[in-house]
Amino acid sequence: MKRITLLVAVLAMFATAFADVITEQPAGILKNYNREGCCVVNDYEAGFYVAYQEGKVSIVFAEDGKVYMKNPLMAMAYDTWVEGTLSEDGTTITIPMGQVLYHSPYYDIDVILSWGSTSEATINWDTYELEVNYTPDESVEAAVFTIDGETIRLEGSAGADELTAEDLGEFAATGLSAIWADNHAWVQTIEWNTVLTQIPAPKPAVPANPEIISWRDNGNQAGYNRLEFRINPVDVDGNPLDVEQGSLTYSVFTDYDQIFTFDAENYYWDFNGEEVTEVPYGQYSYNFSPESIYFYRTNAEGYDPFFTWRIGMQVYYTVDGVKNASDIVYLEVFDKPTSVNELNAGKSVAGMRYFNMAGQEVAQPSGMTIQVTTYTDGTTSAVKVMK
Repeated sequence: MKRITLLVAVLAMFATAFADVITEQPAGILKNYNREGCCVVNDYEAGFYVAYQEGKVSIVFAEDGKVYMKNPLMAMAYDTWVEGTLSEDGTTITIPMGQVLYHSPYYDIDVILSWGSTSEATINWDTYELEVNYTPDESVEAAVFTIDGETIRLEGSAGADELTAEDLGEFAATGLSAIWADNHAWVQTIEWNTVLTQIPAPKPAVPANPEIISWRDNGNQAGYNRLEFRINPVDVDGNPLDVEQGSLTYSVFTDYDQIFTFDAENYYWDFNGEEVTEVPYGQYSYNFSPESIYFYRTNAEGYDPFFTWRIGMQVYYTVDGVKNASDIVYLEVFDKPTSVNELNAGKSVAGMRYFNMAGQEVAQPSGMTIQVTTYTDGTTSAVKVMK
């Protein structure tokens, strides 16, 4: 792998760019692929270097014959989609050039998809500057990918199959690239010999139980009461879960399997003002890290507790609408209450309701009745009474 400062000479211009950038996943059947191939990449710190492609590509096949590819260039992975068409026989994907890969709001300039060639590099050993000419090819209106079963291959590209650190000829290639929309200068990369191999669709599985490590209550109503945990993204048999194609989430529970709600007042910036009971795996925001949560309620003396003796977590794995759950794993922070009266001792009663044995609400208890007490902290208790 070679890392040298690069000077680029652009020798041609390109057609007008598309107007819009697609940032939302289009409707259709989603398939994910592993990426292979060769490329030239710029990391802006160590300069340009030649490398092998890696990572994943998502493709949506829509009902109307349209195809949408996410991050068609490895070095321009800004989670944007480009649009193409699928041939009637389902063997070819055509992606027009000029589509927006990235929009710079600061400069109000787009980076667009291009097809072109680079020449063999020359180096100035006094300055260690690498010079490469890039020529956009205006005659190529679209990139063509052929589909062979679970494999998709970029056609028409060319370059070295194997990369060595000494050969400046590695920079001589033809393939997909990126240019600035305003002046058509080369941006970052050219990629060739691209092969996409489909990743098998995930299957529903029961996730492994989480590990609850510790609860730290600092007695501060403003926060800093912290639950520490560990989630291993594997199923109960130890097989890795596909967290990119499947959904891995978790919930917090208190005492007798009461689910905790992360309210908008305290967790506004974590969930865009929504109330949430199910948190995405790996959530990293103001109150969350992948291993901990900061709570804005406390069990310290003088405050209304939001749990009495234990706090826990449950993990969910959802694939194609099938949702499986781990066990609820608890950490017993305090001694377990031995009775309903002890459990609710010190709580303020908000109201009582009564139900007969048929489940109908009644104004006053009569005979065998279920008394449901609601407390100011939102918890409830139910006991049988005889009058």
